[in-house]
Amino acid sequence: MILVAGESLMDMIPVRSGATNAFSPVPGGSPANLAVALGRLGASVGFLCPLSRDPLGRILTRRLEESGVNLDLCPVHDGLATLGFVSAGEPPGYAFYTAGTAGTSLAPEHLPTPLPPSIRAIHTGSLALAVEPFATAILTLVEREADRCFLSLDPNIRPFIIDDAPAFRTRMERLLARSDLIRVSREDLEWMHPGMSPEHFAAERTERGAALVVVTLGTRGALARCPWGVVRVGTTAAAGGDTVGAGDAFGAALLASLQSDGFLDRDLLADIPPPILESALRRAGRAAAINCSRQGCDPPWSHELRPRMPNPDAKATTSTRRAGRQS
Repeated sequence: MILVAGESLMDMIPVRSGATNAFSPVPGGSPANLAVALGRLGASVGFLCPLSRDPLGRILTRRLEESGVNLDLCPVHDGLATLGFVSAGEPPGYAFYTAGTAGTSLAPEHLPTPLPPSIRAIHTGSLALAVEPFATAILTLVEREADRCFLSLDPNIRPFIIDDAPAFRTRMERLLARSDLIRVSREDLEWMHPGMSPEHFAAERTERGAALVVVTLGTRGALARCPWGVVRVGTTAAAGGDTVGAGDAFGAALLASLQSDGFLDRDLLADIPPPILESALRRAGRAAAINCSRQGCDPPWSHELRPRMPNPDAKATTSTRRAGRQS
């Protein structure tokens, strides 16, 4: 199972009502979106975030449950649901209301100890990495489980909510150093390393131990690097679509493909055959494109993506490598 740890919140999406600007509530939060997308694609996925008892919190909970996400590790919280107001644009802008709310309240003492043995991978990122106590809880979880679990990170940085940039950068570097799979957007990269090229960043992180680094480039597609080299794919998203949650749909489809093909393992992923990686990236791009064709984050279900052909080479390769590691 993949455990997704991070915030769940209600996105308030701008809409026009006659001559009046208004907002429509749409369930969101990058980690929650990614968990939903994983569930819809048939992946085995659990979620870790306090969930509010209030009416909006019940909507958020129902969306996760209906998408097949396991919520056994989610504490129930008496605080209000977290809100995020989205402004139009490319990329969209955000304003978050977090103080005292459920979606950012996970503390280190709330972490399940130990994790259920079925959890073999952890994904995290986004707002939860910038807001306490959730940020410390995430770092504690990742460093505690790094030797046992495959680790996936999507920084999804929101600069305006970062109160202490040096502390945030230190925490982010510790998380990057532990991560097997790193996916960043071009906006993340520009904030972390102004002027650094995607190629340079991906090469640097793989040299430091990451098995796979993916940089999503909007209309330019994506660049992926393993220790053996680089794969580039174009985009299938139409210009002018709603990009809210597109990165989450991309990341989920990539993780789901890697889970299905047996590559959620640091050593195996580092040696993933190029055709299998390219197929996973293209599937991720299609998932993002479908999401962009809808309002807010509404990732596709498995039947909405073109069927994946069985890949006998993937299973044979994975089986051989696992046997090699055990010997």
